[in-house]
Amino acid sequence: QEASCVAGRRSRPPGFVMGSCASTPPLLSDRGVLRIIGMTSDASSSQTKAVAAMLMTAEAVSWDGDPVKTGSFTAGAASFVAAHCNTASAVLPATTPGSDGTYTQSGDLAIGCVPKAKAVSQAGFDEAGLLLDARLGAKWAETFGDSAQYVKLAAANLAATPGIRRVAWQLDEDRAPEEYADWVSLAEYKAFAGYAGSPPYVVLGARGVPLSQSELERQPWYAMTPEQLGWA
Repeated sequence: QEASCVAGRRSRPPGFVMGSCASTPPLLSDRGVLRIIGMTSDASSSQTKAVAAMLMTAEAVSWDGDPVKTGSFTAGAASFVAAHCNTASAVLPATTPGSDGTYTQSGDLAIGCVPKAKAVSQAGFDEAGLLLDARLGAKWAETFGDSAQYVKLAAANLAATPGIRRVAWQLDEDRAPEEYADWVSLAEYKAFAGYAGSPPYVVLGARGVPLSQSELERQPWYAMTPEQLGWA
């Protein structure tokens, strides 16, 4: 039995896998905030160009932690950042509680235009952990180890940033199956994609084109359960 996906919401028939529903909206985003996620190195030039195109119609860009640098999922934001230099209402990097936010300013594409990353609140960070426990399983944080903080940051930033219209995930199509268990972007996708109240996720393949539903279903990680991933 298949789940039906409508405007970022889904019905959940018996046995439906969490995070297994996805939408494939047009490449250009709506007005509002575009959240970007993905690999911190080796993003393809096509993915970078696709994100830059999506940002042409966005009012703001939000992301977690990484500097705006060549090869990162953040590289596609470079032109937008330059056009909105140090505009805190349009350029929205986030970081973990207690961080000073300066690391995000250090990338080679930042050109002095990235504001300090705003730390999410400790309360929001803790609440994010509880939500992730419920959706991913009791052992997910143990499996991720130190990287668990970045999954919590993702969840907390999603909750704390109003107006997110889309999430663009620049997919690492070459990631080895043995590295799925501590894949931060996959954990976010499994915890939020398709849930009522979550923005739709656009999964950009290496060619910079959104993957269709059938293409997503052919991804080896797509139907994996939290138990299979070692999270529950």
